[in-house]
Amino acid sequence: MCLGRLLGDLLAVAELVDDLGATISRQTSTGQRVGSRSAEIGLPFNLGAAEVRDDLRNTLSTWVRELWETHGPRREVTTGETGPDGSPVVVVALDALYLDDTLHEMAAWLRRHPTWIEYHPAGGELVDEITDAVERARQAVDLPPALVFCGPCPDCGADLYAHPDRATVGCRECESRHDVEALRAALLDAAREHLATAAEVSLALPRLLGRTLSANTVRTWARAGKLTRREPDARGRPRFLVGEVIDVALATPTRQRVTRDVAELA
Repeated sequence: MCLGRLLGDLLAVAELVDDLGATISRQTSTGQRVGSRSAEIGLPFNLGAAEVRDDLRNTLSTWVRELWETHGPRREVTTGETGPDGSPVVVVALDALYLDDTLHEMAAWLRRHPTWIEYHPAGGELVDEITDAVERARQAVDLPPALVFCGPCPDCGADLYAHPDRATVGCRECESRHDVEALRAALLDAAREHLATAAEVSLALPRLLGRTLSANTVRTWARAGKLTRREPDARGRPRFLVGEVIDVALATPTRQRVTRDVAELA
């Protein structure tokens, strides 16, 4: 677990929030998207800065809730009922967490609880998921508006990159032209037999699938038995068959994102 890197990334969140806000403002006025590159499994991703910010907020709030529910203080509360012996019935209740649901506040809160992270059963996944989300935020604000990777040219093998709003792409090497959607569909199909971690899948698939897909969602599907955990990568992170993730994603209705206030915890 690279806790030192995590704490550094959490410290950088405040500055990233401001940079993302500025990037989103530019996107709104220009209609451009940012943050496109090839993921490790050879698939493109092109997340807009607003979506990156939402994913970062969702990731931080998920782990704040998880840490509080695991390590937060508890107290005995009387229920108003009495037991067979006449003694009052009490239950152990988790104290309420009062925390503003902002990126600044959640990142600062996480930095104040390094031991909770270190000793949490899923501490490694927490570090992995948050550092990945912060890295996506850095890419969204650092990279200029970019083209969308469409895979190799069917005629000469050169890498093809298209404007996000174009239906066809021309090859600079052999000057042939190709249908963007057909190329990206073929790219998606070719990736089905690859193994990838939840973080890699969340980077590669959303734009091709036309839906959001976070690393936390992939792990939730795995815990529910919808996905099979495969051979881990060099860092010990479980991997999944991309084809299985695609099938589950296409069969799962999308829901409108609702950001829960972490202050609702009780």
